[in-house]
Amino acid sequence: MTHPSHLLAEFAAGTLPDDRAGRVARHVADCPGCAAELTGWHQVAGAVGDRVAAVAVPSPGLLAGVLSRLAPHRAGAPGVPRYAAPLGGAATRRAVRILAAQRRLVDRRVWLVAAVVLAVGTAVAGWAPPGISEQVLAIVVPLVAALGVAGACGSGTDEAGELVAASLTGVRAVLLARLTLVLGAIFGAASVASLGLVWFDAGTPLVLFAAWLGPMALLSAVSFALSVLWRPAVGIGVAMVLWVLRLLAGANALDGTVDGLVEPLWRTSAPLLLVAALLMAGTVVLLPHLPAGLGRRAYGR
Repeated sequence: MTHPSHLLAEFAAGTLPDDRAGRVARHVADCPGCAAELTGWHQVAGAVGDRVAAVAVPSPGLLAGVLSRLAPHRAGAPGVPRYAAPLGGAATRRAVRILAAQRRLVDRRVWLVAAVVLAVGTAVAGWAPPGISEQVLAIVVPLVAALGVAGACGSGTDEAGELVAASLTGVRAVLLARLTLVLGAIFGAASVASLGLVWFDAGTPLVLFAAWLGPMALLSAVSFALSVLWRPAVGIGVAMVLWVLRLLAGANALDGTVDGLVEPLWRTSAPLLLVAALLMAGTVVLLPHLPAGLGRRAYGR
C-alpha cells in the first residue's frame, strides 16, 4: 500500500469504512512517517472536538428562524428576495418576478449616480440658450446610460452573485431583465426631462428626443458588450473615449476626418439603432457560451 496521506484525516476522525481503515492501520503500524502525520491529525481532531464541545447546542428554533428569513419578502420584513417564479408558472408572471428582483439586486449607487447626473444635465439644459438644450441632453443622457449599464450589468458587479448563480433562472433571462430595467428607467427619466424642457419652451419633442436616443443606444450598447464580455472598467473606458471625442468635435477641437467619423455616431438613425440592437443581442447570445470565470459568473449558470 502506498502512503495513504489523503486518508489519514478521515482515519483520525473515524469516518473511513472498516476495510480501508484496517489497511491504513496496518500501514501506519509499519511506517513512522505516516504514524507521525497521523499523530498530528489526532491532535487536530482533539482540538476540534474540544472547541465543538465548548459551543452550546443550537436551539431547535434556529433552523426555523433561518428558513423564515429566506421566505419571500413581505411588506417591511427582512429577507432574501425570491428570484424566480415557481417552475411551471406563467411566462409573463415569471418575467415580472425576475424583473422586479433586479431592482433589489442592482447596486443602489447606479441609481444615485444616474439620477444626479441626469438632474444636473436637465437643469443646465433648461437654463441654456434656445437651440442648446438638445445638445446638452445629447451629451448627458448617453453618458448616464453607459455608466448605468456598466454598473448594473458588468461582470463581477453583482453583490448577490451566489443568489443569482443558485437560482433557477437562466443567464440570458437575468441579463435581459437587468438591461431592461436600467435602460428602461433611464429612458423614462430622459423622456420626462425632455417633456419638461418642452413645457418650458426649451425645444420641440422630436428634436429633443432625437438628440439623445441614438447616442444613448450606441454608448449603452458598447458599454454593455464590453462590461459583460470583459469587465466594467473596459466598457466605461471605451464609452468615455467616445463621449470625450464627441465633446471635442462639438468644440471644433478635432480635424475634419475624425470629426466626420464621430458626428454620425451622435445622430439618431435607423442604422445606428440597428447596430446598437445587434450588439446587445449578440452579447446576450454569446454570454452563456463564455468560459467559466468570464462575464457569466455575474449572472448565474
